[in-house]
Amino acid sequence: MDASTLKKTVLECLKDGELRGEFQSLIQEMVTGAVAEAMAARDTEIAELKDQLKRTTDQLNDLEQYSRRLCVNITGVPETTGESTDQIVTDLAKMAGVAVTPSDIDRSHRIGKLSDGKSRPIIVRFTNFTKRQEFYNARRELRKPRPVRGSKVSAETAGKTFVSDNLTKLNQHTMYVARNMKKEGKIHSAWTDVGKMKVRVKEGGQTKIIRSLEDLYAVADPARQPGAALAESSSGARESSRGASGRGRSVRGGRAAQ
Repeated sequence: MDASTLKKTVLECLKDGELRGEFQSLIQEMVTGAVAEAMAARDTEIAELKDQLKRTTDQLNDLEQYSRRLCVNITGVPETTGESTDQIVTDLAKMAGVAVTPSDIDRSHRIGKLSDGKSRPIIVRFTNFTKRQEFYNARRELRKPRPVRGSKVSAETAGKTFVSDNLTKLNQHTMYVARNMKKEGKIHSAWTDVGKMKVRVKEGGQTKIIRSLEDLYAVADPARQPGAALAESSSGARESSRGASGRGRSVRGGRAAQ
């Protein structure tokens, strides 16, 4: 049968309502199957890309956090014109019972934008990890500071000073959410240890290390939709990137959180 005859035969068949309906059903089934297959492939690709994005974001965040391991933040010290932040750090160290000399400090400075009536935090990068840990571990001693002659920091100020890990923007946000979860009673405690984020769901329970907001929800709020946590993490990563490129300052080989 040649093409012309075949075409004529098909057209004749289509004049039959029943055959035409069957033909339409067949075409619809073929199209539906093709679309479903294409959608499934697309969904698989999207899922793989999301997973790859999360892994990449986590790795970059871990590397950035590691670069801050020699740094700590100090908040609560009034800001004055012409001050020496290195002197403030050494004075606080003495008041906490730790010997920190100028040679132990790589660099220190205020961070953030100036605001009327509000003192900006101080970031300090130590030259070695041992000295950093001595200062950090003695931070609670500032609640009962030792008197230091000629100190630029008063005992009253020292008692209100808070020393903390210098975290990436992404980790800052994760810990902010964790602290809110603690207030809501969803977890018992949350803290950082040289940049590593840790939580404990119940008193006396196992300490769990988390790397991201998604990890936090998996531990503390499993019922939450994972997509929401991933979206928040991605948003935090973009914010972190903008902060690093737009407001970051170098700290002799390290990066200062802004």
